[in-house]
Amino acid sequence: MTKPACKPRTWGIEMLDATLVPLTLPVLAVLLNLLTLLWCARMEDGLPRTLLRCVAFGLLTAAMFHAHMTPTQTPDLSASAEYRFTRGAVQIVWWLLAASTAMTVVRLYFTIDDRTRKERFTLDVLETLLYLTAAVAIITDVFDIPLKGVLATSGAVAIVLGLALQSTLADLFSGFVINATTPYRVGDHIVLDDGSEGAVREVTWRATHVLKSNHDLIVVPNSVIAKSKVINTSVPDGAHATVVKFQAPPTCRPSSVVTALRLAVVSCVGIEPAPPASIVTKEVGWQAIDYEVTFFISGQHSSDETLNTFFDAAHRHLEALAFLSSPSTAGDGHEGSVSRRLIDSIGIFGLLSNEERDQLAAALEVRELAPGEVLLRAGEVPAAISVVGYGVINASTQRDGQTVDVMRFSPCDYFGESGPVAGVATAANISAKTQAIVFELPKAAIAALLKRHPGLTQALAAKLAEREQRGEALMQPRHDMPATPHGLAAWVARCVEALHGLHL
Repeated sequence: MTKPACKPRTWGIEMLDATLVPLTLPVLAVLLNLLTLLWCARMEDGLPRTLLRCVAFGLLTAAMFHAHMTPTQTPDLSASAEYRFTRGAVQIVWWLLAASTAMTVVRLYFTIDDRTRKERFTLDVLETLLYLTAAVAIITDVFDIPLKGVLATSGAVAIVLGLALQSTLADLFSGFVINATTPYRVGDHIVLDDGSEGAVREVTWRATHVLKSNHDLIVVPNSVIAKSKVINTSVPDGAHATVVKFQAPPTCRPSSVVTALRLAVVSCVGIEPAPPASIVTKEVGWQAIDYEVTFFISGQHSSDETLNTFFDAAHRHLEALAFLSSPSTAGDGHEGSVSRRLIDSIGIFGLLSNEERDQLAAALEVRELAPGEVLLRAGEVPAAISVVGYGVINASTQRDGQTVDVMRFSPCDYFGESGPVAGVATAANISAKTQAIVFELPKAAIAALLKRHPGLTQALAAKLAEREQRGEALMQPRHDMPATPHGLAAWVARCVEALHGLHL
């Protein structure tokens, strides 16, 4: 008796349940979409990535409609379990891919204007809503669970979570309000109630991240910001006024303080001349009088540097007014005189004895200047060291056919030392910005000093080179002028020796 021949086993459509044959294309399309997701994960956000995702999702949708499947249709209960399981899995994947693909298109829209980081909160909200919609559709259409029961159950859960997460929910809804009203955006500079200020780095579900100028990151809960006053210094576009407070002793007459503050404003290159600054006496007390100054800082200058210059100039002008009006400082040859005070302010003479500085103070010549009067022109070798006793002196150069102010000199500032010390011309036009008084130390006095103390040459050269490196000496560049600090000091020393006939 012979055994019947075994029928060879075949792999193919014959092995599948006949009811699963229509789902072959949708299943293959699902696999294609999964491979596309893996491939796109290594690509940057952009048009090619979005198009690839959309094409793959479109093929899945077309395959489902070809198989007479709609995402919102519940599988027939009379069908086999294998068919219902496969069809339900395909529908679940379709809804999730629909939310993911839609989010990819939305991200591409925000990427066009480079708003992805600025609108991160909005993107998170849209993504949550899309996936929440997909989840509801899966529950109601795929699993055929009534929505009323889901809402009743989720409502009870929401009450419990709401009581447990009151602070988090407050931050969440405050984040919605902040993004809806947009009092600030990523990149804006804001000032908070407690005085903290910085640039908005990120707005998340729970908090706003503010980056301070010292690179400290402040994380402020959205609910706290929603209840506080926020000053946005970046909106509207254009310059914003800076308000500073200044205190002076009650012994100083307010009119003199206002004059000093007005001169201090003129002393700052970084403060815009228009609109003009506003100076108001705010409060008069027994210990101090408070003043408020409002001005606009140019966008080309640092606000911190401009404020430092303003406060320094304010004290200089206030001291100059008090010094010039005091009868006890009117005479020369005295350590408390105006001339001696100005000589002491010249750093290159810091190594001299009191007697030598008194001699230089006696050699000072007073020169009164009207606004706009020119002291030195670019390319001219100064014949004296000029020290500002009162008012503001301006240094300007020509750039691209326009006059640009590069520096302002306040009381006790000096300029022109490159001429009598080293015989080097100035690189700027120097003129009076306001009515001014300048004290000039002639070249003859410096020459006599160097002949008595030849050893001062190196010290004077080092001081002059240091000021030139800081951009304060304003020496006219020459072809043989070195760029390094050490080389510049040696070059200045040789110029001093050649000018004054010194041989060290």
